[in-house]
Amino acid sequence: MRIAHELTLLLAAALAVSCSGGIAGFWDEGDLSVDRSNYSEQRDHFAEFAELTVGAPEKEVHAALDRMFDRLLADTVSYYVYADWVEAAFYNIYSPTRDAAIFEYAAARMLADEIMPDNVEELEKQRRYNSLNLAGSPCILPELKTPDGEILAVPGGEACIILVINPSCRSCASSLAALAEQPGRHIAICFGSPIVPDSPVWEYCYASDFKSVFDMDAAPFWFAVDAEGTVTTPYSIVHSN
Repeated sequence: MRIAHELTLLLAAALAVSCSGGIAGFWDEGDLSVDRSNYSEQRDHFAEFAELTVGAPEKEVHAALDRMFDRLLADTVSYYVYADWVEAAFYNIYSPTRDAAIFEYAAARMLADEIMPDNVEELEKQRRYNSLNLAGSPCILPELKTPDGEILAVPGGEACIILVINPSCRSCASSLAALAEQPGRHIAICFGSPIVPDSPVWEYCYASDFKSVFDMDAAPFWFAVDAEGTVTTPYSIVHSN
């Protein structure tokens, strides 16, 4: 998680300045190997690449990723490091360059390379999470139950704000407050603590198979669904005031 935190902070700072230039041939030159002496330099260089993927043509991004992985095949240690950076840049919900399509392409390539056999299960799990509840797709939820054990029907003919939280985490209360003014029905899907905050705007519920749909490490996060059950806002971080 520390690698993801470092890189997402770096990306946020860089994107706040500007993004320019192209991506074709980005990995054609230079040494991609990573060790203690050049870790920060190589991480910064990858962050530059991630910034350039924003708005870049899909074919160019795919070609650049393939070139990067092709060159990393001879260096297993560096391959693992870049794989962590790929996750931090394109999968991590807190990353400003998060992109479900780019991560799916990269994850499929990493699985095909068979360089990281011990990471296969985790990659497959991330691919599953990454493909769910994207903008324009049908809302996918586990079976939800109220604190009293009754099944909660969602979505059900009205727009919904859905927040995924662990009530015992410090950011829980601020997340509830930050989204309280959003239009629509407010549903908080909880895990962890059975005790929920006092917030009358929200309906609280739980799911026995939570992990089948949601990556709990990303909580708190939210998404929006329209009255027809279509996702209008994909997984997003909560901006608290």
